[in-house]
Amino acid sequence: MPTLSKQQFGARLQELRLSRGLSQADLAQKAGVALWSVRSWEAGKNEPGWGGVVALADALGVSTEGFREPKKQAPRRRPPEGAAEGRAPCDA
Repeated sequence: MPTLSKQQFGARLQELRLSRGLSQADLAQKAGVALWSVRSWEAGKNEPGWGGVVALADALGVSTEGFREPKKQAPRRRPPEGAAEGRAPCDA
């Protein structure tokens, strides 16, 4: 399983925080960490140890896997115009 870079972790942390309407100070307080730590993590300058990841996950209401990028769904393919749904177009 690939690991996240500091920048990727920071971007995902910020995304999760903002989606919950929390300020950096709110998150720091809920997670029991210093405000400068949250700022540094979001900026991609440092990364938390495992205890910090667990505290952040608890504060944000996600699993530790929640820091991974959300899986992107493959775009749905549209059938060619005029083709019946579920049937391949015939070459005429």
